[in-house]
Amino acid sequence: MGHSLAVQLSFMQAVDTGLTFPFGRLDIVMKRISTILTVAGTLTLALAGARYAVSSDHADTTEVVSRAGSDLSDVYVFPSKENPNNVVLAMNVNPLIGRGGTASFDNDVLYQFKVDLDQDGREDRVIQVSFAGTGANQTVLVAGPMAPNEVGSSNTQLRPYSRTGTVNAEFSPTTGMRVFAGVREDSFFFDLEQFFTIFPDRGVPAGLTTPPADPNAPQATTWRAPGVATDFLSNGGFNVLSIVIEMPKSLLGTR
Repeated sequence: MGHSLAVQLSFMQAVDTGLTFPFGRLDIVMKRISTILTVAGTLTLALAGARYAVSSDHADTTEVVSRAGSDLSDVYVFPSKENPNNVVLAMNVNPLIGRGGTASFDNDVLYQFKVDLDQDGREDRVIQVSFAGTGANQTVLVAGPMAPNEVGSSNTQLRPYSRTGTVNAEFSPTTGMRVFAGVREDSFFFDLEQFFTIFPDRGVPAGLTTPPADPNAPQATTWRAPGVATDFLSNGGFNVLSIVIEMPKSLLGTR
């Protein structure tokens, strides 16, 4: 039986908590859709409360735009390249950080991975990541995987492990788990030029200086081939805040 993984960001009303990890290769692995999809059947990406994988654009609301740390852009699940018994979970937020730029996670956001073990649309395990402080010394706190205090979209914080970390440095909050939270190259591949060519109502197609006479008429019907397609994010030097967790699959109740 497959299991589902949900990702949720919750605003915290109160916080009362009182490897050489192959990141260079990870950026490559996460760009490979085929590699990511090999985890299908063990973990199926889904939004909270849904059984099937769905998606939405980020920066959808005024609140999200004003709080970049709550802007969830992508989530990835894939088997560890170093240990076949491990799974890697990754969540990206705050996209479009410029080359050489810095950013902090939002201390008032509870970043959560939720795992549904019996496909009833309700989380059975949850991993929570929260932050304290700002800048280079921002502290990373991790709790779980464990049963949540509440099921659904409104959650309270679990007691995190006593071992904490700092951003942009790997640490192990508990035996068998490796965690990194910090700035990484954005792993999403997007050919923005061709997107505007296919959907000219969204922007000026490549090779033009003004919108076409009929912006609703596609100037192309397919994406460009590998080697021709241009990654807007990589070429632009854009980074993102990533939360990456590697752990034994057994901790999630999977084999």
